[in-house]
Amino acid sequence: MDPNPSDNTVSSPDQIEPQLSGESLEKGDDFVEACHPEAANVPSGGFIGSKVYHYPKLWLLRVSVIEGENIMPGHRGPEIVRFPEFITKVQVGNFHLSTAIAAPSTTRSFSNPSWNEDLSFIIDEPFVDSLQVSVEDRIGESNEIVVATGELLMSTIEKQVNQIPLTSSWFDLKSHSGKVGDKEEASTTFVPRIYLRILLAEVTMDNGDDIVVQGPADTKLWKPQIGVLEMQILSGSGLMPMQIKDAGHVTSAYCVAKYGQKWFRTCTVVDSLSPEWNEKYNWEVYDLCSVVTVGVFYKHWIIKNNIYIGDSDHCIGKVRIRLSTLETNRDYIQSYPMLMLCPSGVKKMGELLLSMRISSSSVTNMFLIYTMPLLPKMHYYSEPMNQDQLNNMTSQARRLLGLKMSREEPPLESKVVDSMFDNYLWSMRRSKANFFRLMSTISGLIAMYKFLKQIRDWKKPEQSILFLAIFLMLMMVIPNVIIPAILFYMVLMGLWNYRYRPRHTPSMNIRLSHVESAHPDELDEEFDTFPTTRHDSIVRMRYDRLRSVAGRLQTIIGNLASPIEKFQALLSWADPRASCLFLAFCLVAALVSYLVPIRVVITVLGLYLLRPPLFRNKLPPAALNFFRRIPSEEDTLF
Repeated sequence: MDPNPSDNTVSSPDQIEPQLSGESLEKGDDFVEACHPEAANVPSGGFIGSKVYHYPKLWLLRVSVIEGENIMPGHRGPEIVRFPEFITKVQVGNFHLSTAIAAPSTTRSFSNPSWNEDLSFIIDEPFVDSLQVSVEDRIGESNEIVVATGELLMSTIEKQVNQIPLTSSWFDLKSHSGKVGDKEEASTTFVPRIYLRILLAEVTMDNGDDIVVQGPADTKLWKPQIGVLEMQILSGSGLMPMQIKDAGHVTSAYCVAKYGQKWFRTCTVVDSLSPEWNEKYNWEVYDLCSVVTVGVFYKHWIIKNNIYIGDSDHCIGKVRIRLSTLETNRDYIQSYPMLMLCPSGVKKMGELLLSMRISSSSVTNMFLIYTMPLLPKMHYYSEPMNQDQLNNMTSQARRLLGLKMSREEPPLESKVVDSMFDNYLWSMRRSKANFFRLMSTISGLIAMYKFLKQIRDWKKPEQSILFLAIFLMLMMVIPNVIIPAILFYMVLMGLWNYRYRPRHTPSMNIRLSHVESAHPDELDEEFDTFPTTRHDSIVRMRYDRLRSVAGRLQTIIGNLASPIEKFQALLSWADPRASCLFLAFCLVAALVSYLVPIRVVITVLGLYLLRPPLFRNKLPPAALNFFRRIPSEEDTLF
């Protein structure tokens, strides 16, 4: 195979020795799609070489359906008097979305419906499809009559690369005649129109997302390159046997690496539980707040007439590495365990040995990137999208990407492309894991609260006296150095923790994910299809369990909202007597804080809170009793 310059290069296995230290790898000559049959043990007809897959240029097509004019209903029979239920459907290629039913209005005629709804699509270049718009009249649950249609060529839509305000325009539609009985009615005199606002902009999502495009489709919006990511996929070890052959249990594996606008696929090593790829890849880096993903897949071979034919590929394991965790100009040679969550629990599918290095020509640009916005300016000037629109865009981008890469040679199956992304549905295990993650993050605040409560309760008098003495010294002697002292303490803590910084990039955490403690039914629910295929009794049990969890969650949310509503009620005169008392207290407090130095106020407040239990009343304080009596919006809920 002739060597050609490309982004995909393969190094000879004799030139690279797997190391577990931080020493640099010896770099040899780079060859494109080089084959190593002696290392791969590949039989005739069973080899698939390396391949570079370029991310298609994706664009966001955002269609705002505002209103219509001169649109006649689909059925205007004299025996039926009804208000038409108009909906607008927009289709681009294989994707189509529809608006809700236009709400009736007393200020508008029935032929001038209003929607004011945004529909978002993901399209790729070149723009060969057209934007098709149809207005339908829904009669009943399943009967929809097309009353007007229109078509707009994508090539006529101007691309937006800056924050210029969008313009709205009227578009003429082709009227479809209605019916009166069995006779067709003549076409209307007035031409139906629809008022649309169309935005065609580049797709750039959050850099922590899987669908991130490091360089937008338009080169004018590209950020300056801050570095280069070099990765060498060396070898795998201890792979899980996936197929039984004459030689025993074997596995045919290849790797797929994705980052930014380029995906790489290694050669397929046939019938080996310890494959050696030894392939090197380079990516341009535009933002460190991004993730590189490497997946190992099993190639299912079927032998027909002594020729290896590929069947369906399965994911063996996946490794995700955030670039911000890598130090600049340092070689990382690390073996990552590939853990796979199965209905029976977590399994170790083998290990993957990777070598990574991120280099930068300008350290200043790498630090300045932390101060820049994640998205281009136009995303902040335009109206933000809701979560449903973002989820719909992500789904469209995945389907479009899978369709494009499945047409390459060799093809990358849609199932493989979808496996490279994370798709999390409802999971009791992940819900518990996120809850304990939240508790772990606030554990320091909880420990501090318990410590202060112990000091305030004088359970250990010597600690309380020492804390009170330190508090008085800070208030009376050096109150101006409290905040600088706290900041300086954080600097010292950070410098002290530098020696304990992680030397390796993090891998999958079984304990954090609560995989070991997950109930078998919870794992079965997590691997269930959507919609469910389980028996009605199992679905009923899981639904009742979900209702129980959701009930506790809504109680917690209500308890968090009530104090805020009570504070707002003090100023909105929901309780006139409480508002009078609160305003009088604020007036007195304002005068006291103006006349008395703030140092004295804080000292008196601290002495009052830290007073010994002998001088306390076991009854709740008056301020707490007053606040508990304030009404909240909970009283108006059903």
